[in-house]
Amino acid sequence: MALDKEFLTGVFEGIEGADDRIEKVLKEYEADTTGLKVNKDNVIKESREYKEKLDKITQERDAEKSTFQKRIDELEKQVKAAGSDETKAFYEAEIKKTQEMYASQLSDTDKRFTELEAEKLQIYAEYVNVLKETEFEKAAEKIGNIDPAKKAILRDVFFARNHFDFTTVEGQKKFIGKDYKSVNDTLQAFIATDEGKTFVLSRDSGGGAPGSTSTKTNIVNPFKKETFNLTDQMILIKENPTLAAQLKSQAGA
Repeated sequence: MALDKEFLTGVFEGIEGADDRIEKVLKEYEADTTGLKVNKDNVIKESREYKEKLDKITQERDAEKSTFQKRIDELEKQVKAAGSDETKAFYEAEIKKTQEMYASQLSDTDKRFTELEAEKLQIYAEYVNVLKETEFEKAAEKIGNIDPAKKAILRDVFFARNHFDFTTVEGQKKFIGKDYKSVNDTLQAFIATDEGKTFVLSRDSGGGAPGSTSTKTNIVNPFKKETFNLTDQMILIKENPTLAAQLKSQAGA
């Protein structure tokens, strides 16, 4: 289900200030979606630029190697044709000097190549992460009624608990997690759990607007070992950092 004005009108039906809430949610959603697209485009562009740089360095290194080998061959011919030991020693010294010069040039080139390769790998890692975030956004949009105020926490909890590999399945690159489940299937399964439902808006939540971020009065301490709950910890830290610090201190965390 798409996150649009029509859907949100139903979600916030009967709630005071519904129009303002809907406008805010749509603006945040548009910003998230646009940001992901821009990041993806930028990463693709940067990755292409790094490939061009690496290709150029490879060509330069091959050209240097060819020039070096040609020079060495010429000097070795001069050594063989030398009429005296003195002349022979001169050309042998020239060979050594050329080899040292090439070794230095090659070292600099290899260093540049290694640095660019590392940067390219970092760019690719960021690209994969953007794609993963995009998959999360698509999955969240299908669910439709995720609480916008808790969406960032949901994303952090979700990826902290679930690992996905970017692999080829039936000729297509896909993110596959545990038991070969996609990001969408994994998120759908999580939202169906009691813990996952805390991230979903409810029309009959009562006592305030759907998705209200008020903290429970009689909250169980999520920092204690016996009631440890990462999701509740993150929600508390975001919504009520003072209470979170108190509970954390009580738990000796």
